[in-house]
Amino acid sequence: MTTKDMFGNTIELDSNGRVIVRNYRYDVETIFDDERKKIVIDDKDFLQQEILRATNLLNQTNEILDSSPYANYKPIYFDPNLKTNPNHLKEYQALRNLYLTQPPIGAIAPWTKAEKAYYESLKTKRERYQYLVIRSGIRSSVIDIPLDAIANVDENGKLINEEYRELYEIVEANRGMAHISDGSLVEAEWEIAAGMLGDIKGFSAIRVDGFTARTYQKRVLVHQLGEIWEKGYYTDGYFFYGTYENPLRKAQMMSLAKKIKPDRFGMYPYIDEIMGVDWIMDYGRYVMYEDVMRELDDELIAGKLLDPRDPRATEQTRREFMNRTKFFLQRRAEASALNFPYLPEFNARFEDNLKNVYAKIRSITPPQGYPNAPTYYIPEYLDELYEAGKLDKKLNPTIPAIYRESFPQELRDKIQSYAKKHNIKE
Repeated sequence: MTTKDMFGNTIELDSNGRVIVRNYRYDVETIFDDERKKIVIDDKDFLQQEILRATNLLNQTNEILDSSPYANYKPIYFDPNLKTNPNHLKEYQALRNLYLTQPPIGAIAPWTKAEKAYYESLKTKRERYQYLVIRSGIRSSVIDIPLDAIANVDENGKLINEEYRELYEIVEANRGMAHISDGSLVEAEWEIAAGMLGDIKGFSAIRVDGFTARTYQKRVLVHQLGEIWEKGYYTDGYFFYGTYENPLRKAQMMSLAKKIKPDRFGMYPYIDEIMGVDWIMDYGRYVMYEDVMRELDDELIAGKLLDPRDPRATEQTRREFMNRTKFFLQRRAEASALNFPYLPEFNARFEDNLKNVYAKIRSITPPQGYPNAPTYYIPEYLDELYEAGKLDKKLNPTIPAIYRESFPQELRDKIQSYAKKHNIKE
């Protein structure tokens, strides 16, 4: 029997459904080399223990992914043969061309007239805070937070609904140094939970290791909620963080950030329409470690590669980058296979907990991406998907936020009802 792990590797199982663990693992220092070094483990008793651990981890992570709120997401593929829709080619070309320039300001996950009108009808800062968090697509990976519990505090910081007191207490108890031994990814996720509950500092805390789009989206959200400073939320472009360094754009945004005025609640809900957003390189759905980004960054700095978002990029340089990226991703995914044993000196609890949190973040990541952190796709890669009939139309970043799968249907209904009542048309 075989199954797949969360990295796409084929995992062999014995007749009892247990993982058939290998007797070696790759030396992490060599996984991107031409010749990968194997570290052989000949302790049979230890390997026997690893069978149980690996089987539990495989089952846990697959169960997490299977229970995703987006498990029933159904893509709509472009038809390259134009049999189902003769306009698919034009539609595809328009999508492809987006990635040859900077994201058009105001065109990425845009606010519709109906959505803006509904948002402006919200009377309190708490209601607006809650709306912007929901709109962002960010959800908690470490504890279930009902949408109604988001920002469940009044202007004085007191709970509105006492039903959620325990939830608030649990989150507060798990912040700060509580998870320092579990790694920065876990710490960051508990801070996000605190941000959802109403403490804006949670969103401005440490980045989410390996999830560049999630990190970028929460930085945009911080500014929407009322925190903005001279440098803006994306001006320090850095490939390792998924962004592209653009000195001219940085200077423009630093100047603009000084002039933007908040609304009467001290918030900047439409900042994405003013400052725009950036294309984000994010490989979090393929690998959980950051060494792929580090390897690519090193080759960019060395001049071996050119960022495909660079205005100087050509089809040739984009293909070179794409092929190198595919190589790194494949090597990292293979080295992360869940049928490799840990080394005896590994902290198994730490590693497995990290993998479970990674799977949980994957499971709550919107399949169409975060609205203000659009994933960058190399045009030539899109060509491959399109020609194979595997390109999802719903990945178009210009789809309004309220029409995405991550936007709650109940809230969408309220917006449409409000628009109908007030005769608001797009």
